[in-house]
Amino acid sequence: MHLELRHLRTIRAIHQAGGVGKAADLLNITQSALSHQLKGLEDQCGVELFVRKTKPLRLSSAGMRPLRPAEDILPKVRA
Repeated sequence: MHLELRHLRTIRAIHQAGGVGKAADLLNITQSALSHQLKGLEDQCGVELFVRKTKPLRLSSAGMRPLRPAEDILPKVRA
């Protein structure tokens, strides 16, 4: 699996916002673009990263794995 910074930003934003619409606003992209990006990432990983039957969206156990490095790496990149 090849993760890019945009993937880490996507996972963290959806986790923080609790949904794709609010996360798209945080990332200044359209909801459609974010949904496509998430779908591509999940296809690449071969697993669902979020449990979609819950509101707010909740990370699956597979989704928790990239969240940890996202929370570590993204602040360092921003600094």
